[in-house]
Amino acid sequence: MRLQAMLRELSVENFAIIERLRLELEPGLNVLTGETGAGKSILIDAVEVALGGRASAEYIRAGAERAAVEVVFEMDSSSPVWPVLERLGIDVGDDGLLVLTREVSRGGRNTGRVNGRVVSVGMLRELTQHLVDLHGQHEHQSLLRPERHLDFLDAYGGQEVMELRRRVEQLHARRRQLQAELQALAGDEAQRERHLDLLRFQIREIADANLRPEEEAELAEARRILGSVEKLRETVGQAYTLLCEGGADGSGLADGLGRVLAAVGEASRIDPALGPARDALEGMGYQLRDLARDLRRYLEGLASDPVRLEEIERRIDFLNTLKRKYGPTLEDVLAFARQAAAELARIEGGEAAAREMERELAGVRAELGEVAAVLSTLRACVARELETRVETELRDLGMDPVCFRVTLEQEEDDGGVPVGDTLLACGPRGVDRVEFLFSPNPGEPPRPLARIASGGELSRVMLALKAIVAEADAVPTVIFDEVDSGVGGSAAAAVGQKLSLVAARRQVLCVTHLAPIGCLADAHFLITKAVRGGRTVTAVERLCFADRVREIARMLAGSQLSELTLRHAEEMLQAAVRWKDEERVSRLPRGTPGSAPGMLPDPVP
Repeated sequence: MRLQAMLRELSVENFAIIERLRLELEPGLNVLTGETGAGKSILIDAVEVALGGRASAEYIRAGAERAAVEVVFEMDSSSPVWPVLERLGIDVGDDGLLVLTREVSRGGRNTGRVNGRVVSVGMLRELTQHLVDLHGQHEHQSLLRPERHLDFLDAYGGQEVMELRRRVEQLHARRRQLQAELQALAGDEAQRERHLDLLRFQIREIADANLRPEEEAELAEARRILGSVEKLRETVGQAYTLLCEGGADGSGLADGLGRVLAAVGEASRIDPALGPARDALEGMGYQLRDLARDLRRYLEGLASDPVRLEEIERRIDFLNTLKRKYGPTLEDVLAFARQAAAELARIEGGEAAAREMERELAGVRAELGEVAAVLSTLRACVARELETRVETELRDLGMDPVCFRVTLEQEEDDGGVPVGDTLLACGPRGVDRVEFLFSPNPGEPPRPLARIASGGELSRVMLALKAIVAEADAVPTVIFDEVDSGVGGSAAAAVGQKLSLVAARRQVLCVTHLAPIGCLADAHFLITKAVRGGRTVTAVERLCFADRVREIARMLAGSQLSELTLRHAEEMLQAAVRWKDEERVSRLPRGTPGSAPGMLPDPVP
């Protein structure tokens, strides 16, 4: 399989019940199985932390001081992550490996790194949103919240919808800002004066600081030198001594060079061919004398200056205080001062500023209505496509016949934005309220999914949506944690086949308890735990065919294995191999639209 990027390795240390574990993943469908409580879902939690998820000291294994998670991605030149890496200034070697690490300490401090460089959690999330779509153990419950349905619809709509949505968010934010500023101008006099006083104080505080963007680097360099005076005196003094008086007889390198020059000079009077050597030695002598003089002056001027060092420390503390108040960098602090000055001038401008803001607000409101209308129209088209796609996916998952509908509603609001001849309420995501309707039974009208779907139905609807969205946004790795919740019987086989089909174009990592899903793995990993030295230890093992037979048999019948169960497990695995050779390849033929050559795994022999 050739992907834009792939999760190649996962390493976990002192995370929950995991002491130390390393997992090498493959293209296609990677399945994690094992007894309940062995640590399968903990691995998924660890991946989520590495990708920028919530990290706390609760994850640290008892008795350890820190927990660490590392994930390694292998990328090719077409990955959408490259522009993000370039913008963030993160280097990647010729091997195309992207190494993400996250460490959590007992003190609550957590550190993220990308290829060794420390990054913020926000930067981690910005990178990994292009790499992994993680479906948590209970994420199907998000379908019970209709406000999340709009996110699924927009994700399916792809780049065009998301760009319009981002523009709506920007215009809505600007509209809110202008409304707040106008309200401040029209507010009570006391509140207005307090706001003006705050702006004046902030501007004056930053101006009095006499900031220069390069000052931090200069102060850091000065602090480093002043804090190392004794070391400098020792090392430079040693160099001067060796140069001037370092020999056993009290003579130094310069004196020795003088003797060499005298000898060569005498010889050159006999043989002129030694003239260039004599001249070179003379030049070296001058250079050594100059060097000795420079070192002596440096040492004479080198002195401890605790007062200056304390001044530098106070200045650095002051600059850090300003950055905490006004921005993460000095450039941001200066930019804040410029913005505050502009706001002060606007407010002090009074009525003129208000009229200008009212004109801008009218323009923003009109543009917001236009963009929201285009977005709503596009969503309506996308909704019809999504209905058809979800019903097709659900039929593949053993839910046939089934009816899935996407409703879009708007609400009139006198204070809203103009859409056609109507004023509609508009939020940061536009004018639409979206809800999924569902009917699993023929003849029954579709009703809100959140009210009528069972747990197993929710799981399969979520899998269908994830499969569709993963294809739409081209995220190369999809992780499912117990997507089989509430699923059994023939539905389990259908879910396994759907995961296998998704894995024909994406790398899939799946935690499961169901044998029909485990049978379809391209790489099968067994997670086990044992007690050693009074402590629980989790281990991972990639299974060969014979070991897979035993694990599938355990998933079918528990720990009491019989010849009949083992034979049934072997037949299931062989049937899965045949299905992947025939059905998966037939459904996703090479060269068809949407599948690049080489995207399918090689047939299993």
